[in-house]
Amino acid sequence: MNIRTAFLLAPALAALLSGSPAQAAPELRTTVEEVTGAIMSPVCPGKLLHDCPSAEGAQLRELVRRKVMAGETKEQIVRYFVDVYGISVLPKPPAEGFLLTAWLLPLAALLGGFGVVIVMVRAWTVRARKRGGRPEGPAAAPAGSKGGGDPLEKRLQRELSEFDK
Repeated sequence: MNIRTAFLLAPALAALLSGSPAQAAPELRTTVEEVTGAIMSPVCPGKLLHDCPSAEGAQLRELVRRKVMAGETKEQIVRYFVDVYGISVLPKPPAEGFLLTAWLLPLAALLGGFGVVIVMVRAWTVRARKRGGRPEGPAAAPAGSKGGGDPLEKRLQRELSEFDK
């Protein structure tokens, strides 16, 4: 490294080293909104603590604010609420133990549904191959046929020809 490069890098290195932890804290600090948006309200079922309109919800938000001001992290505050109110304050169940079924059951149902669809499609295609690929029923007659063996078809053709006269 030559002297010119050292003079160019010295101010950048000094700025990095002089940065105090107090300046970096706002970027790393936990916010009240961040924590209250990550906890379900124990007093307002189905709502986040951030959205709970009750007085108890306001008290819990104040508790979160005090914990944030004391320097606790989001994980510590969430762990406190789980310890006090139970796992129901988490917006999504943890993927461990019995609660893992909450994650795996929908996936299993989806895969089972795909399996049923695949089996049904295969059964339909096998049945169609056995019939020779021909459809059954009234739609089976070709569009241009004039009165095959069906008496209703003959009658329809006869009445249409009389109507045209």
